[in-house]
Amino acid sequence: MTDAVSSPNDSRPVAIYVVATVMLLFHVGAFAVIFVDASTPAVLVAVLMYLIRGFGVTAGFHRLLAHRSFQTSRPVLFLFALAGSLAMQGGPLWWVAHHRAHHRDTDTMEDIHSPTTHGFWQSHMGWMMSAAAFQENGANSRDLHRFPELKFLQRNYVALVLVQGAMLFAIGVGLNALFPEWGTSGLQMLVWGQFVSTVALWHATFMVNSVCHIWGGRPNNTGDDSTNNPFVALFALGEGWHNNHHAFPFSARHGLRWWQLDLTWMLLKILEKLRLVSNLKIPKASATAAPG
Repeated sequence: MTDAVSSPNDSRPVAIYVVATVMLLFHVGAFAVIFVDASTPAVLVAVLMYLIRGFGVTAGFHRLLAHRSFQTSRPVLFLFALAGSLAMQGGPLWWVAHHRAHHRDTDTMEDIHSPTTHGFWQSHMGWMMSAAAFQENGANSRDLHRFPELKFLQRNYVALVLVQGAMLFAIGVGLNALFPEWGTSGLQMLVWGQFVSTVALWHATFMVNSVCHIWGGRPNNTGDDSTNNPFVALFALGEGWHNNHHAFPFSARHGLRWWQLDLTWMLLKILEKLRLVSNLKIPKASATAAPG
């Protein structure tokens, strides 16, 4: 995939080590909260970063780009994809290519993040540190190449992440200078806003691949091991209703029952009221008659 996932074969082992090192350092960095302490602004920023970037992944990368579950303008599409890119789960073209491959090959040997065929660890996060993660040629996401803004985000993915960290550090320094009584610092804001928030969002998202193909209900006969898991749905902003999603991948709503909390859907409905998104696709009521 030009500008997305293709790279010389001899660079893939290096990329694997880079990904593994970054993920290790971020997990270690999250434990730095022991040393930087906490402040109300830092914790609030961590929560906001979790929600904004999580929404970028669930609504932007997943429901908009991968499945075209709704429509929006080009500026809003860019903001969705930017938020998703800052979540540090890969650039938009790479992410969509792998997700569409998951739907094509669900729970077969070709599905590189299936716990059924490759085990829990591999499905949860190990697949991103494998050669297969860098071998997706992206043929199934070439429809997105008509958006130069997405190619820009893919090419500049690393730079965007670095700028994000620098901005968080600067915010912490600025708040400390303006409001020293708040007890913030650049390092504290970086740890909470970048490391803690990112690691928490990583595992919430990763559980959709791992947990939601092992534990939970299967009200829809999808021919795979996808499940509905309310615990994952809570932390992954509605993505845990994964069996619903595999039954109706076109749907912008994953929590199809009134009691199935789907925060992404709720936020999309608000954006629809504001006329920022439109044509939110959902299945017909008769198609969702199975108990939840």
